[in-house]
Amino acid sequence: MVSKQKIRRKLAQADFTDDVMFELVMSQLEICRKFLKAVLPQLDFTKIKVVDQSHLKTDYLSKAGRLDIHCTDAYGNQFDIELQMTNEHNVAQRAKYYHTLMTNHMLTAGEDYQSLKETYVIFLCPFNPLAIEQQRAVGHYRMISEEGDYLNDGTHTLILNASGDWEGVSDELKGIFQLVLRQPASFGQLGAQIMDKIDEIKYSKTGGRKYMELTGAFWQDAREAGIKIGERKGTDETIIKLIPDLLP
Repeated sequence: MVSKQKIRRKLAQADFTDDVMFELVMSQLEICRKFLKAVLPQLDFTKIKVVDQSHLKTDYLSKAGRLDIHCTDAYGNQFDIELQMTNEHNVAQRAKYYHTLMTNHMLTAGEDYQSLKETYVIFLCPFNPLAIEQQRAVGHYRMISEEGDYLNDGTHTLILNASGDWEGVSDELKGIFQLVLRQPASFGQLGAQIMDKIDEIKYSKTGGRKYMELTGAFWQDAREAGIKIGERKGTDETIIKLIPDLLP
């Protein structure tokens, strides 16, 4: 089991790009709402809630089977916000899987498929995860035919590339991009609000306790996932990938 000392050291060094800190900060309703509004200004986020992910459990590895931030709006549309700091060249496949996780429990037996709500997977990256030359900071991808017709299946994948061209990007998103690039947020108000929340978590007993509990849970999930696939090497690699600075 990971020691409390290692978790405390991790907490002291944590910023917005730390997996656990990202989840703690982005699960704050007001911050989550402002972020979604900055990404999708045409939608109504007056009422949102962060969703308990216990019903999303699968037999796959825990990290691949859980969403970083999963929330829903007043209309039942679902949103997944993913922090992707390392280019694993699998964003399209991950998006497909995350859309499936969110859609999997939308319908009850006998309910019409037209009752399915929209799903949005939002990747926040410090790099361009697609093998294309285009360096847009914000890309919105939907299912489309070879003739250019949209399928209208309700799935939306958004890639926020902090290293891309910021032309036309709102100040709020620019501030988020700065945090992803591990820079102080000087654009907009949301970035500064997030930095304040990180400080609050770091220097309050309640915040520190939540960070330690969540890190411990991540650690345990990673170990159990490795044990399930029956490979010690797989266990260690999963943990290192999930919480790299907790190991010697």
